[in-house]
Amino acid sequence: MDRAPNCSRKAIPRLETKESQAVETTEPISVILPLLGRWKLLVICTLVGALSGFVVSTLQPRIYESRATIYANQSRTSASILSGLPIAINSGLGIPSGYYTALLESDTMIGNVITRLKLLQLREFTHGRRLNMQEATRCLKRSVDVKENRSGTVDILTRSTSPYLAARIGNTMLDCLGGMVVTASRRKVVFISGKLDETMRDLRNAEDDMRRFLEANDIAAIDEQTKALIEEMSALDGQLLALDVESQQLSSRLATAGELDSLVDDEVQRRAVESSRSFVMEKRAKLQEKLARLPEVATKYARLERRISVLNRTFEMLTQQYQLERITQQGEDGDYQIIDRARPDKLKISPRTAVNTGVGGALAFALAALAISAFAPVRKYKKGY
Repeated sequence: MDRAPNCSRKAIPRLETKESQAVETTEPISVILPLLGRWKLLVICTLVGALSGFVVSTLQPRIYESRATIYANQSRTSASILSGLPIAINSGLGIPSGYYTALLESDTMIGNVITRLKLLQLREFTHGRRLNMQEATRCLKRSVDVKENRSGTVDILTRSTSPYLAARIGNTMLDCLGGMVVTASRRKVVFISGKLDETMRDLRNAEDDMRRFLEANDIAAIDEQTKALIEEMSALDGQLLALDVESQQLSSRLATAGELDSLVDDEVQRRAVESSRSFVMEKRAKLQEKLARLPEVATKYARLERRISVLNRTFEMLTQQYQLERITQQGEDGDYQIIDRARPDKLKISPRTAVNTGVGGALAFALAALAISAFAPVRKYKKGY
């Protein structure tokens, strides 16, 4: 009789302990069941989203891409030789492809393409808009992508709503690139051409001065010795001019040479040219002293005659060098080579209809599922039983 109350008193705390350990939890099935109950709504929303993505892709303009490739020549052998030297030598190698990338991405290149293809009047480019040169430049820059590859090639990717226009833009950039690249021979041609024009003007002025001098003075009294001094002075001036040109070419090669052997040879040759120039200058100074002792009329005549003779020699030398550099420019390997010209590719790259349709359907399904889960009642279960 006395134990029964004790047992009942012990049982009560045990029941309270189990109830206190019970925790209310939300099972995953309570989230899935509302979605299964409204599966028709999910299917409809998914189809609507997919259809929306398909319609948007259909309404967007089709974009086509064309590719052109060039290869920038590099002297890897020279670079490996110079890299082992204990001193830094500026060989002028650098990264050639970066130079062409800068040219292809420049506003000058874009402007040349717009002008040559008359893109401001082309509806396939303007799409009915009235664009000025700046707006057209920005628009075309967004449609052109230049990529450098580790192999040394440079890809020119052009995009347009017409595959043929994309190819024309890429090929026009290749054609314009040849006129923008400044090679060593081209720099020499430009320099010599300017010197030729300057020499021709000086020669015409010198001949006019000589004509006026002959009309105003009688130079029959000039002896053969004076004429011999004049001719010798003219010859020395021609030699001095040739040495100066050779020295300039050697200095240019020293600044851009890539091989160690050529650096040594050019340096030795440059020192020899400087020694020869010093000898010619000393001999020329002695002749000037002799000419200074001649009578005034003879001295003036000698100066005019020497000036004309030097200008004639300069003109002949520059003409020969100009022709040689033009031949070199046409026959040299060039600093780049065209690997592939752009061709029309009728496979569009944008819009991606399949991708947009799938993304639209997946996004609509996710939004519908979130909405159903947010408004559906959540069932709770207890653990511990």
